[in-house]
Amino acid sequence: MMLFAKAELSEYTRQIHEAMHGEVHNAQENYLLNVNETEFVDYLIGKYRLEPIVLHMDKHHITACERDIPAEQHPSTFHFRFKDSAPRQVITYHVPFTGTEDLLHCRASTFLMWSPDAELRSRCISFDIINFRNDPEEVKREAGQILGNLQTQVGHIAKDVEAYNAHLPDQARSVFLARKKQLLERGNFLDALGVPVKKSEGAAETFSVPVSKTAVVVRPKAPTEAFAPEPALDDSVYRSILKMLHDYGVEMERHPDIYANKGEEALRDHFLMMLSPHFQSATGETFNRAGKTDILIRHEGQNVFVAECKFWHGIKAFHATIDQLLGYLTWRDSKAATVCFVSNKELAPVLRQIQEETPTHPCCMKLREKRSEAWMEFDFHLKEDSSRGVRLAILCFHFPGT
Repeated sequence: MMLFAKAELSEYTRQIHEAMHGEVHNAQENYLLNVNETEFVDYLIGKYRLEPIVLHMDKHHITACERDIPAEQHPSTFHFRFKDSAPRQVITYHVPFTGTEDLLHCRASTFLMWSPDAELRSRCISFDIINFRNDPEEVKREAGQILGNLQTQVGHIAKDVEAYNAHLPDQARSVFLARKKQLLERGNFLDALGVPVKKSEGAAETFSVPVSKTAVVVRPKAPTEAFAPEPALDDSVYRSILKMLHDYGVEMERHPDIYANKGEEALRDHFLMMLSPHFQSATGETFNRAGKTDILIRHEGQNVFVAECKFWHGIKAFHATIDQLLGYLTWRDSKAATVCFVSNKELAPVLRQIQEETPTHPCCMKLREKRSEAWMEFDFHLKEDSSRGVRLAILCFHFPGT
């Protein structure tokens, strides 16, 4: 078969994107509305990610055999009489590879006008070189040219795959959120009719186009009961709250004498004074489900944001703070923050420990992003329900000697 010639790589990735789109749009509605966003998006990324081809040149090897080679395949200097073939030694080169095998049939956006006649078997690219003149150097030169061209073609493919994989998280999230928004709007419309809705029978729950992968990707579980909308803080408002906390905390760091020897409650009150003018309800020590929380923002009687202010006392106490914070939350897609005051002489070791050790908490799913060295955001889930996600921001402020 001819490699790098079956399809354009852009067309192949388009088909993968359509497969992802089809799986999301054919998923059972209540599953999609109830599933944890982070887990489901990570599932889509894992399933539809392409693994770049890597040629393991250090492990390539050869085999040899004798075959009858047709006369027309011989160089023109060979002359045949009354025969249409001749036995020749055939050296077969085997180059092991890893990655998504389908990529070897694709042509990248940049490519050589060259397609080797090779076979793919046992995760190896195998191609033949015929020994016509018993000249080892001639065979080595021909093999070297083919191996070099293989590496060049694979390198071009790797660049396109890197670009595809870089955009995949945003594409997966966009497809999921667009479908979820569509389902919510449709549900609101049907509810407005005031008539009970009966689900049609026989609808397929999921649809997936098989894509060659090297890893097993497990679809996350979610409740199958009817989805009930719950209050959620808009992402832009959440980002605004975090920026206010961050900017005010940085300003506090610039005036250490003012805040020296102040306890958690006093420092917390400064943040509350800053937040209160911007929100209708921002109050400290408000009772909430399992206890008290330092900062709580409510909307129409519902908790939409909670934060804890704590001094750093090591990772064990930090995990306990996270447990306390998660215990205050009940809603799907909750938003929260931990404002951490670090009195240690050096801040960097604490930040490094937070980044390394926070993911070991049993409810932590992943580090979502680092907004700065001292501002990290993680995806968590509630203790009793992994389908209910929690966005947790950790903001650290340095008050040495406090």
